Amino acid sequence: MREAQNRRASKSDTPVEKNFHPLSEAAGREAQGSSDNVNAQEETGLVPETRGQDVLVRRPLPTLRELLPPVRLFPSQGQAKNDGRIRLDSRETKYLSYFARIKRAIELVWEYPGPALQQGLEGKLVLEFAILGDGRLEKAHLIRSSGSPILDEEAIRAVRAASPFHPIPVGIGRDRLEIIASFEYLDNRLRYGFVP
Repeated sequence: MREAQNRRASKSDTPVEKNFHPLSEAAGREAQGSSDNVNAQEETGLVPETRGQDVLVRRPLPTLRELLPPVRLFPSQGQAKNDGRIRLDSRETKYLSYFARIKRAIELVWEYPGPALQQGLEGKLVLEFAILGDGRLEKAHLIRSSGSPILDEEAIRAVRAASPFHPIPVGIGRDRLEIIASFEYLDNRLRYGFVP
């Protein structure tokens, strides 16, 4: 019985750290015994504070940028870097409304070719086309094929049929635009079991 009382007494004599953390313990040691305390605080960003027997460390809150994963932007396939070409799906504000008009004009005349539907053909292709200041189409050519000439030809036909486009707005600050656009043909009948 006396051994149990001795154990209780020895436990109550030892200080207990309630807020133990390896970094806070190291920072506490630096604060008490190091002459380079100021340098350690600057390097770690930790400010040790002693309250009785416990060592508390105040850390600055992380910024939103530190919490979010890093963003890496990669150019899409078929698009050269910094050569003046702009993607039709660009999110730059000066292009948004004008490019939305171009997309709408193309979508109105773009069709899924009948023979391609009959054969169950699908694919994705990339086109480049140039628009002059007055909205006329200067050129349209294929950068990456879908693998099916029928699908490639229909996409080029749709861009030509949609022109002339609206004149390029003054706010864009260019008298000619080279645009990269991707077209994707998906036959949803295949996904739902309706085989042609």
